[in-house]
Amino acid sequence: MLNLESPVPLYYQLQELLRNKIEERAYKPGDKIPSEKELVETFDVSRITVRNAISALVFEGLLVKKQGRGTIVAHPRLQEDGNSRLLSFTEKMAQQGIEISTEVLKVLKIPATQRVADFLDIQGGQQVIYVKRLRLADGEPIALFENYISLDTGVTEEDDFSQSVYQLYEKKCGIKISGAEKFIEASAAGGEHCEKLGLVEGEPTLVIRIKTLDIHNKPIEFSEGFYRGDRFQYSLSLTR
Repeated sequence: MLNLESPVPLYYQLQELLRNKIEERAYKPGDKIPSEKELVETFDVSRITVRNAISALVFEGLLVKKQGRGTIVAHPRLQEDGNSRLLSFTEKMAQQGIEISTEVLKVLKIPATQRVADFLDIQGGQQVIYVKRLRLADGEPIALFENYISLDTGVTEEDDFSQSVYQLYEKKCGIKISGAEKFIEASAAGGEHCEKLGLVEGEPTLVIRIKTLDIHNKPIEFSEGFYRGDRFQYSLSLTR
């Protein structure tokens, strides 16, 4: 319970009490915590005290407010490391002990838009393999991927896209990947992204676009990954 005689502010006492319950896994990731009304009645404090305690934990990333659901315990954020060697999404998640599964939503041959063609250094309208996949971490949807693959790779619509595409290039096509160019931006979820990732329209997403190059510095793939903003953290190490 809270100590009304303590010089420590009540909101901070409640904040630490909730933090301890999260750390001790009395409240597990995905669990809904008691409502503001329930916390007010349980601890005999004002609504503003409860709101301040919850807001501090939301700011720290321990809690997330979900429209229509209330306040829930946040899942640990997965790491996107900008300093490591080039790895596929599957390889990066495996390093963090995360079990990745894939739902292949669409595979077909399409004419490249001019934007895609510019990334692949091909003519607009030239055919590419288009792959749309939903990636799940421990069964939870966390990212939606769209890949545009050059036909020069030898990849076909019949290939298995449920695993790492990089391994498909290297093992099946014999392509040596030398590196990639990566572009990162923040965006807001809408339409299919909300439906597939379980987000409410306007919730934040992290968009990562990658142009993958072979050993001749020739683009072989352009991909766009739409990541849930509440599940990912991008880290960089800088020196001066």
